Amino acid sequence: MATNQGRIFEEDFQKSAAQGKEKIFFTRIKDTFIPPDLRNRVRITRNDYDCMMFAENHLFTLELKSTKLKSISFDESIIKQHQIDKLAEANAYEGVISGFIMNFREPENKVYFIHIEEFLKYQNIAQNQIKEHTYRNKVNKSSISLAICAEIGIEIKGYKPRTRWHYHLKDFIVEAINTYGKCNN
Repeated sequence: MATNQGRIFEEDFQKSAAQGKEKIFFTRIKDTFIPPDLRNRVRITRNDYDCMMFAENHLFTLELKSTKLKSISFDESIIKQHQIDKLAEANAYEGVISGFIMNFREPENKVYFIHIEEFLKYQNIAQNQIKEHTYRNKVNKSSISLAICAEIGIEIKGYKPRTRWHYHLKDFIVEAINTYGKCNN
Protein backbone atom coordinates (compact mmCIF):
# COMPACT_ATOMS: atom_id res chain seq x y z
CA MET A 1 0.00 0.00 0.00
CA ALA A 2 1.33 3.41 -0.96
CA THR A 3 2.28 6.08 1.56
CA ASN A 4 2.97 8.85 -0.98
CA GLN A 5 -0.22 10.97 -1.23
CA GLY A 6 -0.01 11.12 -5.03
CA ARG A 7 0.22 7.32 -5.25
CA ILE A 8 -2.68 6.95 -2.81
CA PHE A 9 -4.77 9.23 -5.07
CA GLU A 10 -3.83 7.11 -8.12
CA GLU A 11 -4.80 3.91 -6.24
CA ASP A 12 -8.14 5.40 -5.13
CA PHE A 13 -8.87 6.56 -8.67
CA GLN A 14 -8.08 3.11 -10.07
CA LYS A 15 -10.18 1.33 -7.43
CA SER A 16 -13.09 3.65 -8.24
CA ALA A 17 -12.99 2.40 -11.85
CA ALA A 18 -13.10 -1.22 -10.70
CA GLN A 19 -16.01 -0.75 -8.30
CA GLY A 20 -19.62 -0.40 -9.29
CA LYS A 21 -21.83 -1.86 -11.99
CA GLU A 22 -20.33 0.20 -14.81
CA LYS A 23 -17.86 -1.43 -17.16
CA ILE A 24 -14.78 0.79 -17.00
CA PHE A 25 -11.51 -0.64 -18.24
CA PHE A 26 -8.62 1.02 -16.42
CA THR A 27 -4.90 0.45 -16.66
CA ARG A 28 -2.09 2.29 -14.95
CA ILE A 29 1.21 2.60 -16.73
CA LYS A 30 3.76 1.65 -14.11
CA ASP A 31 6.70 3.94 -13.45
CA THR A 32 10.11 2.30 -13.61
CA PHE A 33 12.09 2.72 -10.40
CA ILE A 34 15.81 3.25 -10.88
CA PRO A 35 17.91 3.64 -7.71
CA PRO A 36 19.37 7.15 -7.44
CA ASP A 37 22.97 5.95 -7.76
CA LEU A 38 22.19 4.32 -11.13
CA ARG A 39 20.06 7.09 -12.69
CA ASN A 40 22.98 8.81 -14.39
CA ARG A 41 24.19 5.56 -15.97
CA VAL A 42 20.90 3.95 -17.00
CA ARG A 43 18.54 5.13 -19.67
CA ILE A 44 15.07 5.58 -18.21
CA THR A 45 11.96 5.17 -20.35
CA ARG A 46 9.47 7.96 -19.83
CA ASN A 47 5.78 7.19 -19.58
CA ASP A 48 3.56 9.15 -21.93
CA TYR A 49 0.93 9.52 -19.18
CA ASP A 50 -0.20 7.76 -15.99
CA CYS A 51 -3.17 5.74 -17.14
CA MET A 52 -5.73 4.86 -19.77
CA MET A 53 -9.40 4.29 -19.20
CA PHE A 54 -11.96 2.91 -21.66
CA ALA A 55 -15.70 3.33 -21.27
CA GLU A 56 -18.70 4.19 -23.47
CA ASN A 57 -16.63 3.58 -26.63
CA HIS A 58 -14.11 6.28 -25.67
CA LEU A 59 -10.49 5.99 -24.61
CA PHE A 60 -9.31 8.42 -21.95
CA THR A 61 -5.56 9.11 -21.72
CA LEU A 62 -4.94 10.72 -18.37
CA GLU A 63 -2.13 12.22 -16.34
CA LEU A 64 -2.96 12.40 -12.63
CA LYS A 65 -1.57 15.18 -10.44
CA SER A 66 -2.10 15.62 -6.70
CA THR A 67 -1.14 18.46 -4.38
CA LYS A 68 -1.91 19.82 -0.94
CA LEU A 69 -1.44 23.35 -2.32
CA LYS A 70 -4.02 25.53 -4.09
CA SER A 71 -2.19 25.38 -7.42
CA ILE A 72 -0.13 22.99 -9.53
CA SER A 73 3.10 24.32 -10.97
CA PHE A 74 3.96 24.25 -14.68
CA ASP A 75 7.53 23.42 -13.65
CA GLU A 76 9.05 20.57 -15.69
CA SER A 77 9.56 18.55 -12.49
CA ILE A 78 5.77 18.56 -11.93
CA ILE A 79 4.18 18.64 -15.40
CA LYS A 80 6.56 17.27 -17.99
CA GLN A 81 6.49 18.66 -21.52
CA HIS A 82 6.57 15.20 -23.11
CA GLN A 83 3.39 14.31 -21.17
CA ILE A 84 1.64 17.44 -22.46
CA ASP A 85 2.79 16.58 -26.00
CA LYS A 86 1.65 12.94 -25.76
CA LEU A 87 -1.75 13.89 -24.34
CA ALA A 88 -2.26 16.38 -27.19
CA GLU A 89 -1.12 13.77 -29.73
CA ALA A 90 -3.51 11.12 -28.39
CA ASN A 91 -6.37 13.62 -28.30
CA ALA A 92 -6.13 14.08 -32.07
CA TYR A 93 -7.69 10.63 -32.62
CA GLU A 94 -11.41 10.11 -32.91
CA GLY A 95 -12.88 8.62 -29.75
CA VAL A 96 -9.95 9.69 -27.55
CA ILE A 97 -10.32 12.24 -24.75
CA SER A 98 -7.08 13.38 -23.11
CA GLY A 99 -6.24 15.55 -20.15
CA PHE A 100 -5.14 16.00 -16.59
CA ILE A 101 -6.89 14.85 -13.46
CA MET A 102 -5.98 17.49 -10.86
CA ASN A 103 -6.42 16.54 -7.20
CA PHE A 104 -6.33 19.37 -4.66
CA ARG A 105 -6.24 17.50 -1.35
CA GLU A 106 -6.74 20.49 0.94
CA PRO A 107 -8.97 21.86 2.24
CA GLU A 108 -11.73 19.54 0.89
CA ASN A 109 -10.23 17.09 -1.66
CA LYS A 110 -11.43 18.65 -4.91
CA VAL A 111 -10.75 16.77 -8.16
CA TYR A 112 -11.07 18.19 -11.69
CA PHE A 113 -10.55 16.89 -15.20
CA ILE A 114 -8.81 19.48 -17.37
CA HIS A 115 -9.05 18.64 -21.06
CA ILE A 116 -5.68 18.95 -22.79
CA GLU A 117 -6.95 21.68 -25.14
CA GLU A 118 -8.24 23.74 -22.19
CA PHE A 119 -4.93 23.20 -20.40
CA LEU A 120 -2.89 24.30 -23.42
CA LYS A 121 -5.08 27.37 -23.93
CA TYR A 122 -4.70 28.39 -20.27
CA GLN A 123 -0.95 27.67 -20.24
CA ASN A 124 -0.45 29.79 -23.37
CA ILE A 125 -2.36 32.73 -21.90
CA ALA A 126 -0.60 32.40 -18.53
CA GLN A 127 2.97 31.98 -19.75
CA ASN A 128 2.73 34.58 -22.50
CA GLN A 129 0.93 36.92 -20.10
CA ILE A 130 -1.85 37.65 -22.56
CA LYS A 131 -3.94 40.32 -20.88
CA GLU A 132 -7.15 39.71 -22.76
CA HIS A 133 -8.83 36.47 -21.76
CA THR A 134 -12.20 35.30 -20.51
CA TYR A 135 -11.14 33.73 -17.19
CA ARG A 136 -12.95 35.10 -14.15
CA ASN A 137 -10.15 34.02 -11.82
CA LYS A 138 -6.59 35.25 -11.57
CA VAL A 139 -4.17 33.91 -14.19
CA ASN A 140 -0.79 32.91 -12.77
CA LYS A 141 2.08 32.56 -15.25
CA SER A 142 3.75 29.66 -13.42
CA SER A 143 0.84 27.45 -12.31
CA ILE A 144 -2.78 26.43 -12.69
CA SER A 145 -4.89 27.19 -9.64
CA LEU A 146 -7.77 25.36 -8.00
CA ALA A 147 -10.02 28.29 -8.95
CA ILE A 148 -9.06 28.05 -12.65
CA CYS A 149 -9.53 24.25 -12.60
CA ALA A 150 -13.02 24.78 -11.13
CA GLU A 151 -13.72 27.30 -13.88
CA ILE A 152 -12.50 25.31 -16.92
CA GLY A 153 -12.64 21.71 -15.72
CA ILE A 154 -15.14 18.99 -15.01
CA GLU A 155 -15.43 18.25 -11.30
CA ILE A 156 -15.11 14.60 -10.37
CA LYS A 157 -17.12 14.19 -7.22
CA GLY A 158 -16.15 11.69 -4.60
CA TYR A 159 -16.79 10.60 -1.05
CA LYS A 160 -14.75 9.08 1.73
CA PRO A 161 -16.57 6.10 3.27
CA ARG A 162 -13.83 5.51 5.87
CA THR A 163 -10.19 6.12 5.12
CA ARG A 164 -9.88 6.16 1.32
CA TRP A 165 -11.70 8.11 -1.39
CA HIS A 166 -14.13 6.77 -3.97
CA TYR A 167 -14.78 8.83 -7.12
CA HIS A 168 -17.92 8.88 -9.27
CA LEU A 169 -16.19 8.09 -12.55
CA LYS A 170 -19.33 7.18 -14.47
CA ASP A 171 -20.74 10.71 -14.02
CA PHE A 172 -17.39 12.18 -15.10
CA ILE A 173 -17.21 9.92 -18.18
CA VAL A 174 -20.69 10.90 -19.36
CA GLU A 175 -20.02 14.63 -18.88
CA ALA A 176 -16.58 14.41 -20.57
CA ILE A 177 -18.02 12.57 -23.58
CA ASN A 178 -20.88 15.07 -23.87
CA THR A 179 -18.42 17.98 -23.65
CA TYR A 180 -15.37 16.72 -25.58
CA GLY A 181 -16.34 13.49 -27.30
CA LYS A 182 -17.19 15.02 -30.65
CA CYS A 183 -14.64 17.81 -30.90
CA ASN A 184 -11.29 16.11 -31.56
CA ASN A 185 -10.48 16.02 -35.27
